[in-house]
Amino acid sequence: MNTRQTLHARPIAPAPAYENGHQIARDLLQHIELQMDRMMRPDDKNLRWTHVRAINLINAQLSEVGTLLDETNGYRN
Repeated sequence: MNTRQTLHARPIAPAPAYENGHQIARDLLQHIELQMDRMMRPDDKNLRWTHVRAINLINAQLSEVGTLLDETNGYRN
C-alpha cells in the first residue's frame, strides 16, 4: 500500500518580521542622527561644494523615506 503524506505549511505571521524591521529602522535612524552630529559645520574652513552636494543628496533620500512613511501610514501631503 502506498501512503502519501503531504506537509501543510503553517502560515507565517507578519508581526515578528515587522517588529524586527521596525527595530532595524529605529537603529538606522539613531545611526543617521549620530552621523549628522559629526558632519562639518558651516564655518569649517575645509567645507567644499562636494559637501553641499552630499547634504543635498542626503536630504533628497530622506525626503523619499519620509514620503514612503507617509504613504505607508495613510498620509498624503
